[in-house]
Amino acid sequence: MKNLRLLCLVVLLAALVTGCNAGLQRGMVGPVYVSTARPAISLTVKDMPLLAGGQGQCNLTWTSVMGGLPVSVWLAAYGEGTPQSPMAIVAQAELPQSWYWNSDSTPPFSVDHATEVIGETQFAASTFIVDGSRDPFMQLAGIQPDTPPVRWLVRSFTARFNFNADKIILEYREPLPPQMGFLDVLSIAQTDQLKAFEERARKVFIVGQIPENLIGLKDSYLKNVSWQFMGQRFLGTVSRFDVFKGN
Repeated sequence: MKNLRLLCLVVLLAALVTGCNAGLQRGMVGPVYVSTARPAISLTVKDMPLLAGGQGQCNLTWTSVMGGLPVSVWLAAYGEGTPQSPMAIVAQAELPQSWYWNSDSTPPFSVDHATEVIGETQFAASTFIVDGSRDPFMQLAGIQPDTPPVRWLVRSFTARFNFNADKIILEYREPLPPQMGFLDVLSIAQTDQLKAFEERARKVFIVGQIPENLIGLKDSYLKNVSWQFMGQRFLGTVSRFDVFKGN
């Protein structure tokens, strides 16, 4: 009888897990990224055409995992696809079991840290400079490997969900203004120029509920992203739950 009860419990748990996974959908519905759970959210931008949307995987090589920790990423990029124009990126990154995001993707030498509310979601925001030499999004911006890298002024918004296993990242970037070209990093916060840039970044994103109609949802592999360059700068840092460290 005891073994029968144990078997029933295992079957019930398996059914629950299968049901949860079966109900989870992530991908693009037109220009909108949609996740039906963990979290249930939709992400898009205003007045910028969709460049590309889909999913891929990167490996965080600086972890203790041999070959790198695999991270599943769903991502959409918006803009004109030229080095002279702004670009906006929305992404969701999910870690494997026993790992969690331990930071909000706030890089060193960033400024204007703030808590921003977009839609009804609270994000940790910061502003910084990105050197495009190892930028995973350089192809989407129309930058070829044999051309000089473009430096960007970036405003990033991040939020963690699902016991910190999932992270939503919104990133708005513009080519670094010529008057900032001499800077390697930002050292002065809250300038009028930065405030205007951050206001544009805040207004470009739309964070909302799941659309009622998910017909046509696509979850194809996203080309033109240099997945080998996607790492700590964009995604943030991770840790392993203590209970799993001995395994």
